[in-house]
Amino acid sequence: MQSASLTGAFHPKALTQGLSAEIIHRIDAIHLLLLKYGYPTKTYTAKSVQTLLSLGDEKKKDILQLLDIWHGILASAEASVEEVNEPKLADKALKYLNFRLKDYDWLDRHQNEIIEIYTPIGIQLYRSMNFFETCGYSLLDLCVNEWFVLWERPKFVVDRMHQIVDEVLSGRKKDPAFGLGPHLVRETYNDGTTQPFLPRAAIVEFKNIYPAYGASGDNIIGFVVTSVGKVISEGDEALKMGFI
Repeated sequence: MQSASLTGAFHPKALTQGLSAEIIHRIDAIHLLLLKYGYPTKTYTAKSVQTLLSLGDEKKKDILQLLDIWHGILASAEASVEEVNEPKLADKALKYLNFRLKDYDWLDRHQNEIIEIYTPIGIQLYRSMNFFETCGYSLLDLCVNEWFVLWERPKFVVDRMHQIVDEVLSGRKKDPAFGLGPHLVRETYNDGTTQPFLPRAAIVEFKNIYPAYGASGDNIIGFVVTSVGKVISEGDEALKMGFI
């Protein structure tokens, strides 16, 4: 497990002050919280630090804001490893974000599923801790790279995902079932920590998608997605798997 401290290659002078340093400190804090709940993660890689330093201040402020939200939610969990309840923690995240779901029974359905909360434009505000059972990337790599840089999906799956999200945000989709079967997802971003590159491939299935409403209960201001995933191969075997 990578240390959460800034040592060696992870301690350039540029990270001792300013927005980049603040982001690194938040990453360290989130790493420790996830470790507390039984989820060891990588904090950052040399490549992710280089990418961070190349970003403009506005992008760094956006990243810092998202990390502050995530840290605030995790810090409010107040539970031991044995007591972590992902749906209840996600419900706390919704309250933290002032998001509301009209399906009041959703908490009972998703105990063993990954739960993610998004803005209407697809910015991820929250991911449940069990996400890291299938994710091999560092926390900073997740922050500084777009999802399509990190993972590959079949094109028809991506197209259908966008269509379903549009239907949810417009209010046309009433059934919470996502309506997309199991599909292959492969890591595609070489973070430089292994030679050769050892990507992982997983079978992922979206289960449900819910519109999230604002305080008035009338306007859709985001959405919640639940899914399950299982890593099925790594390295050469993952690279050999074809996509349609």
